[in-house]
Amino acid sequence: MGLTLTLTDADLPASPAFIEFLHATLTGEAYHAGSWYQQEEESLASNEGRFENIQEKAHAVVADPKGKEHLLRSYRFFKELLTGNVHTLRDLARFRFFFVIGIPRTGGTYLTKQLFRAGGINYTTVQNALAHDGFPHLARLSFKEQGNVHTNGLLQLAEYLTMVEVFFGEHGRLAYRGGIIVPKKFTKAVYYFDLLRELFEANADYLVTLRHPLSTCRSVLDKSGGMPADGKFAVRSTIERWTLEDWLHWGVGEEQLRQMDYVECFLGYWKRFHFQMAMAGIPSMPGTRLVPYGAESMSGAAKKLYTEFGLKMEPEAFKTAEPPRFSGDQERAAQQTVEEVAGFWRSLGLAFPAEALAAKL
Repeated sequence: MGLTLTLTDADLPASPAFIEFLHATLTGEAYHAGSWYQQEEESLASNEGRFENIQEKAHAVVADPKGKEHLLRSYRFFKELLTGNVHTLRDLARFRFFFVIGIPRTGGTYLTKQLFRAGGINYTTVQNALAHDGFPHLARLSFKEQGNVHTNGLLQLAEYLTMVEVFFGEHGRLAYRGGIIVPKKFTKAVYYFDLLRELFEANADYLVTLRHPLSTCRSVLDKSGGMPADGKFAVRSTIERWTLEDWLHWGVGEEQLRQMDYVECFLGYWKRFHFQMAMAGIPSMPGTRLVPYGAESMSGAAKKLYTEFGLKMEPEAFKTAEPPRFSGDQERAAQQTVEEVAGFWRSLGLAFPAEALAAKL
């Protein structure tokens, strides 16, 4: 029996960010870095107007033999991810991935920048989709806007791997344990970690960033426009949208969520994220390092990496904010959340560094 299943790029079109990357590569234009590396100055992310001429760029990429080759390469990766026949993906063994995993606003951007510095790459020139969160969009299965989040996420992962080949094949210079170092801030790895483990096996290291939930919440508020006037949850930034998606997955309706206390809502997201991290097995991987938030811990982790890489260089300074101020009830709720996470990790034979997060910097 023979069966042919045909999917075209009309069914699964290339991502705008991937087209943008390929077009810049082919033309020699600067990559769209945006503000991913601006730890202190970044505010609400906006792509308004960014992809206005993406169709023109797509036509130019397809018309270029090299561009078409890269597109076909990404779809080849995608097919092998779908079927599990990962022969072509084994070519990626020449890279050593450093995935920086943590809920947003926990210092992952800083570590990602230090890793690019180690490789002699100016991080201000690296496309945000290649370096930072949001791409590929790996999330729990759902059907949105006539699309399958799972399938679209796999295609974006295939595109990301193609971007790695193209960019680090040219610019990657620093090798570690037999592979060219590839940094990636990857918050959403917690949702598809089994896939990453299957793909990269021993060719990956994981830097897990951890921060007290109230300190994290305060940072999210600072970057999202401050506490809403009524103290209720609101969606104004990407991080708040991810918080919303987490609660929706747990059966809480959007209208009900918007009537919840902001801090209560964020604590729920923070707790489930770290539950998911533990269940995925990330903390128990041989290549995993836990990095609590704080100047000494963050810069120390970067310096240790530089030493392992055989580099004589100092990390950039890590800036911390003032300790956050919340009500007594919110303090107690946060403490209970931390204890619940620590207890859950402990039940799985894992040690959660609760004491290291107590300073709430």
